[in-house]
Amino acid sequence: MALLGSLATGASGVKTQGKSMQVIGNNIANVNTFGFKRNNVAFEDLMGNQYPQGGSFTQVSNGVKIGSVEMEFSQGAFETTALATDMAIGGGGFFTVIDPATGAEAYTRNGQFSYDVEGFLSTARGMRVQALEVDRNTGESKGLPGSLKVLGLVDPPSASGNGANGTGVRVAANLDANASVKDVPVDPTNMLDTMYNFATSTTVYDPYGNTHTATIAFRKRPDLPEQVDAATGLPIPGTGVRNQWEYYMMLDGASLGQVPGTQIAVGGGFLQFTDDGKLIAATSGSFEAQPGGTGPDGQPLPAGPPRLVPQPVDPASGVPQFAVPFNGEEPIILGVHLGDGFNPDDPTDPRTGLDGITQFAGRYNVLRTSADGNPSGSLDNIYVESDGTVTGVFDSGYTRPIGRIVLTKFDNSGKLAQIGDNLLQETLGSGKKVTGEPGTAGFGEVRSMSLEQSNVDLSQEFVKMIESQRAFQANAKTVSTSDEMISDLINMKR
Repeated sequence: MALLGSLATGASGVKTQGKSMQVIGNNIANVNTFGFKRNNVAFEDLMGNQYPQGGSFTQVSNGVKIGSVEMEFSQGAFETTALATDMAIGGGGFFTVIDPATGAEAYTRNGQFSYDVEGFLSTARGMRVQALEVDRNTGESKGLPGSLKVLGLVDPPSASGNGANGTGVRVAANLDANASVKDVPVDPTNMLDTMYNFATSTTVYDPYGNTHTATIAFRKRPDLPEQVDAATGLPIPGTGVRNQWEYYMMLDGASLGQVPGTQIAVGGGFLQFTDDGKLIAATSGSFEAQPGGTGPDGQPLPAGPPRLVPQPVDPASGVPQFAVPFNGEEPIILGVHLGDGFNPDDPTDPRTGLDGITQFAGRYNVLRTSADGNPSGSLDNIYVESDGTVTGVFDSGYTRPIGRIVLTKFDNSGKLAQIGDNLLQETLGSGKKVTGEPGTAGFGEVRSMSLEQSNVDLSQEFVKMIESQRAFQANAKTVSTSDEMISDLINMKR
């Protein structure tokens, strides 16, 4: 009966507009919820009945229903805060969090994080933020995502490195091209300042985090003329030696478990420059004892001072390396960067020979002397960079990357399920899940000390509220009018 159908149609409209008002009210209620995304209602008509009309059938809809409620993921405005643990995402993606009790994974745009009882970066409800480990030397991410421990974090001591990946001692300085040649023999067991022309020092660390002063000393070598061909009496090109220096790695005897106050050379090497002062190569060297021998009358001659002889550079690190027995214990390998050098005979060589040690006329000048390694330290504070890297500031004065926040994106974010507490859950409709790092393709950047505000527009919601209210009233009128028509029909029989 058509009148009964109109009752059902009106009733469906009343019911549906009531649910629509619930969605609008939810949007308005969450206008100040950080990371909240407004919900949009999609209406659908109900399958109708067919009625005969003039030899054909006309189909009339039976009302309306809610087809879906989807989130609108437009960017919300950013609100600045004073907490380093507050984060916002500028662009696509969600923070990934895990329930430590069940391992259940969820996602959120609300970066209002703090710490749980065990010191992990977490949501207010204890869901732990997921992050990747970061190599402290290269800054590269590694491993699989896991919970990020922050509070109580201790930075262990790290010894100065062997030269690989930029570790070890680095020196950039100019040596005076007009320096005089020292005539005092070198004694590596007791290096005096009269034995070298110039020196510079830096702090290095042993495996326990103890500090030691490492000194790199430079000594100019005499120029040697070209050798003469005995057959022609002419100089042999390329046999002369010019613009060469020796260098020595020295430490105080106390650092090596020997006599304090004595500078001891643990090794050295050679530097070769072009005539215009560019470094060609820095090579390794070691000390070799010189036997005394026998005099013309058969008397024994005293041994000469140890001589520095060339050694090949380690191909893995590409820089000179030296075994240093700190505190008289098992030696560690210490690398020394003195410059990349270059090949003056190869015009295609991209190196300049100017990035480390140079030899120009003028005073000695130190541009940089440094070394890696650090003592132990406890965490003081953190800060977060745009690529999601969480960097710890330790009371030892050093900063270290302690993790990199991961983001997750979906093919259809609007179909994620809202499970409360500002959390979202994956569904079949949300499509494929992809996890990646902030700032990479398809993922937004992380903004520290900021929170993303709700994207609810109150003026728009009020307009929708009025529209929904009027629709509700109209559908209610349909029900009441249909009821009156049915009543009139019944009264006609009386």
